[in-house]
Amino acid sequence: MKAILLALICGALTALSLPRPGLCLLAWVSLAPLFVLWRRAAGWRPAALLGLAAGFGYHGVVLYWIFSTCRFAGLSVAVAALAWGSLALFLALNWALVGALGRRVAEKRPGARVWAWAAIWTAVAFASERWTPRLGADLLAYTQWRHLALLQAASLAGPHFLGFLVVAANAALARAGSAWTEGGESKPRAAADLGAVLAAVTLCFAYGAFELSRRGAAAGGAGRVALLQPAIDQYEKFDGRQAERIRANFDELLARPWPQAPDLVVWPETSLPDLVEAGRPVPEASAWGRRLGAAQIVGAVSRDAGGLRNSAFFLAPDGRTRAVYHKRRLVPFGEFVPFQFLGRFVGILNQLGGLTPGDRRQALFATPFGLAAAGICYEAAFPSLVRGDAARGAALVFNLTNDGWYKDTWGPYQHFWLNVYRAIENRVTIVRCGNTGISGVIDPWGVVIAASRLNARGRLDAEVPAGDRFPRRSFYARHGDWFGWLCLLAAGALAAAGLRRP
Repeated sequence: MKAILLALICGALTALSLPRPGLCLLAWVSLAPLFVLWRRAAGWRPAALLGLAAGFGYHGVVLYWIFSTCRFAGLSVAVAALAWGSLALFLALNWALVGALGRRVAEKRPGARVWAWAAIWTAVAFASERWTPRLGADLLAYTQWRHLALLQAASLAGPHFLGFLVVAANAALARAGSAWTEGGESKPRAAADLGAVLAAVTLCFAYGAFELSRRGAAAGGAGRVALLQPAIDQYEKFDGRQAERIRANFDELLARPWPQAPDLVVWPETSLPDLVEAGRPVPEASAWGRRLGAAQIVGAVSRDAGGLRNSAFFLAPDGRTRAVYHKRRLVPFGEFVPFQFLGRFVGILNQLGGLTPGDRRQALFATPFGLAAAGICYEAAFPSLVRGDAARGAALVFNLTNDGWYKDTWGPYQHFWLNVYRAIENRVTIVRCGNTGISGVIDPWGVVIAASRLNARGRLDAEVPAGDRFPRRSFYARHGDWFGWLCLLAAGALAAAGLRRP
């Protein structure tokens, strides 16, 4: 029981590395005791249980805002706790799988133990992108969000490489601790592993510092964008009695004095209280486009032959709709209910009814700043979506979001910083516009050029970097998640070899 409790604490401590409170350095050491516990486990089954406990501790702390969100929506404490605990336990299954595979396979290869553990963990994280919900906390790379120099390596190796190094560092520390305190490990081997991890991290820092030094004056720009942050209470957005007040809210923001005429105005996700029918003009926004002489990107609920959609409309300065994007990845229990019998428990969260996802590949927007892709809210947590758009030529990504569900919890901060990773991975500029924030502009190096405060009502007038410093995008955007596939192949080979042994 003590081992289970210690594993739980290891996971919980690692969770403190994410925004907020953001103790990033903790992640490099907090999992080391877990690797010691896994090595001492009697077999793969106890190791899986330890992994489950650690994963539950991690996701339980990181995603506490799930409980808060359910309570904000009026659900009972019992149902809110069930939702929070069930999701944390479900995501912890990945950690259980890592523990079982690692104990069964990695521990049989003492010479390559550290790297086998890192490959297995990365392979499970990479593969699970296909079957688990993305909530901005599942990749260990996200624990290093403060260290921009370190993050630059993602433009080469994608979203999993830094997490690989975090795992390797913890596994190497565990091995070194055993070698120097218990004598059960080779000290030279342990020192070599630590040295290799330190060298890899140092190289990443050096590469990142070099890339950031090339940024220079490119962080500025001549393009002007206005991001509308109306701070509408989530639980009033689709109340018909509030429709006029919501329209007046946007009118006031757009009527404020302009320091310079905007090239583009961006409205947040599902910003308007009206349902936009296919082929019809976007209400209110079209009139403002003509008045300002500026293009617009507007988030709204739409309806076409496929059903209800969560959409982003691109409007020309004359107010006409030039392109429409439909959200591809919908939020379980927020935009659709996966299991219909659960509908009676989550009906408040699913205010609009079941939405229909858009096609995987959709037309890019020809904005004043160049070709751009749209993404809505939760989609920032899917690296493959932004990578696919960047590979097709998008130099910018507009992420329209609504974090009003989460109020002032850790959720909006975790959600915002996902966009920093996507910008660096693909070397694109990301413009994020949120109902309650955080709205902002992030350049291709992950530097936040401008940002609003969470839950502050206002209009953010900002610059978009001029020109395209990365016309070929990044190595990762061009070649895909080769590092994730490499780890998956390595883990598969290790598992095949290890499972044949007695």
